[in-house]
Amino acid sequence: MGHAWLYVLFLFSSVISGFAQGPIQATVVLNPNWPLIYKGERVYLQCRIPGGKGTKWTYEWIPTRLNEPVTSNKYINLLPANESHSGEYSCRGTSGSDSTAWSDAVVLTVYKLSASPSWLSPGASVTLSCEVQHPPAGTRFFWYKAVPKPLNSYNYELLPGSSDGTDENVYIVHGLNNTAGYVCEAGSGKPTYRNPTFVWSADPRPAASLSVNPDRVQHFRSESVTLSCEGNSAEWRVMKFIGRGDLLDCSKWGRMIGSTCITDSFLLHSGVYWCESGSGEFSNAVNITVHDINNIILLSPVHPVTEGDPVTLSCRDKTQQLLSNVFFYHNDKLLHNDSREELKISAVSKSDEGFYKCQHSGKDSPRSWMSVRVTVSSPVSSSFPVMLIVGPVVGVVLFILIILVLLLWCCRRSKGLWCIRSKQAEGRGQTSNTNHGVNNTEDNDYRSPPQDNTNLYASVKSSEATGNAADEPRDVTYSHIELKDVDRTRRPREAEESAVYSEVKLQE
Repeated sequence: MGHAWLYVLFLFSSVISGFAQGPIQATVVLNPNWPLIYKGERVYLQCRIPGGKGTKWTYEWIPTRLNEPVTSNKYINLLPANESHSGEYSCRGTSGSDSTAWSDAVVLTVYKLSASPSWLSPGASVTLSCEVQHPPAGTRFFWYKAVPKPLNSYNYELLPGSSDGTDENVYIVHGLNNTAGYVCEAGSGKPTYRNPTFVWSADPRPAASLSVNPDRVQHFRSESVTLSCEGNSAEWRVMKFIGRGDLLDCSKWGRMIGSTCITDSFLLHSGVYWCESGSGEFSNAVNITVHDINNIILLSPVHPVTEGDPVTLSCRDKTQQLLSNVFFYHNDKLLHNDSREELKISAVSKSDEGFYKCQHSGKDSPRSWMSVRVTVSSPVSSSFPVMLIVGPVVGVVLFILIILVLLLWCCRRSKGLWCIRSKQAEGRGQTSNTNHGVNNTEDNDYRSPPQDNTNLYASVKSSEATGNAADEPRDVTYSHIELKDVDRTRRPREAEESAVYSEVKLQE
C-alpha cells in the first residue's frame, strides 16, 4: 500500500513539473546542415519533436515570409532550391488538443552564381558574381570550374587565387576561349551535386561541333530534332540548359545513340544545347527555341554565319509548308514593301546581325537572333595599306642616311690630306714682328715655301686695320698649313687632285 502511494505522488509531481516547464518545443533540422544553400541544391527541412515517438502528430510550418501557418507533413522538400525559398522556417506539432511550442526559426538563404556576359567572343573576360543576400559575417567565397565526368556529373577544380577563399563575392576570369561552367561556394564546404552556371564562348575552333537537324533556331514542340556531336573524343553527351536553370543531359529528354541525341516528341524545350566529353572538352553552343502557340516560325540558321557568305531566310507553318507572300523584318524594321517567299542576302555583313521575324496574313513569327562572325584578315592583306604609307617614308630616310654617310666619308678622307690649326694671339700688346719665319707685308703676300721645308707660314692682316700697327694693335689669325706630296716640278697655277685649298676666317 505504501508503494502505491509513492507511485501516485510521482505521477502527480511529474504533471506539476510538466505544467511548470510548459509544452515541449519542436526543433527544425536542416539537411544539408548549413544555412547557405546553393541554387539547384537538394534541401529538406524536418520538424523534430523530442520524445514524441508513438504519438500521431500533425505538423504545422510557418515560413514567416508568408505570415501564416502551412499545414504539412514532417518534412519540407526543396527540390531544387531557388531564391524564392529563402526565409525563416518554424514548425510545431499538434495531437488532438495538445500541441508543442513553436520551434526557433531557422534562416535559410539560397544564393546563386551569375556570369556577365554569358555569351562572349573568344579571349574576352567574364565577371562571376556570387549573389548572397545578407551573408553571415566572415563568409568567404570559393570559386570552382566544373569539369565534366562520366555519369552525367562534374568535378570541381579551384580557380587560381581561391584556395583560401576571397573576401569579395566577385571573381573575374580573363581571356576565356571556350565554353565553361562555374560554381561559387559561400562558406568552406566543397560543392557537390550542383549545377554549374555556364558561359558560352564563340570559339572558332571548338573541340567538337554540334550539328542540329533541322538546321534552324525555331522549332514546333511536336517535332523531333536530332543533335549530333562530332569531335576527337570517343564519348560525347548532349546537354541542355533551360530557362529555369535546370541542367539536363540527353537521357532525361531524348535517346543518346553513340554521339547523337534524338529528342522525343513534346520533350524538346527552349534553351541552350551543347556537347561535352568526360575529358572536359566542350563544343560550340546553340540556342534553340520551341513554340506551340504560334502557327508560323522563321527558318534562320542556328549557327553564326560568316561574313561574306550567302544566307536565305524563309517562313513555314506546322504543316511543313513554306509560305509565300511573306514580309520580313530586321530589328522590327520592315525590309521590303513587297511580299516574297524568301529573304536572300548574297553576302552578309556585320550590319545584317540582329533579330529577324517574318509576317504572313497579319501573323508574326517569333523573333530569332542571327549572329554574324567577322572574318579575321590575313597578316599580308592587313599590313598592305600600312606598307603603302610606310614604304616611301622608309625609302626617303634610307636615302638621306646614305647621303650623310657619303659626306662623312668625304670629310674623313679630306682630313687625312691636310690639317689646319688656328691660333688666336693672346693679349692686345702683341705685334706682327714677334712671329718667327714670317714675312709681314701690308698686301698679305705669301712667300714660296723653303726648299728644305714643307711648312708654310703666312700672316694675314685684318682688313679693318688702318694706320700704324704699333699705335693700334689688332688680333691676328695665324694658319699652319701642312702640304703633303707636293710636286714642285709642276707650275703653281696648275690644279691637281692632291692640291689642298683652305679657307681662312678672320677673327677679332
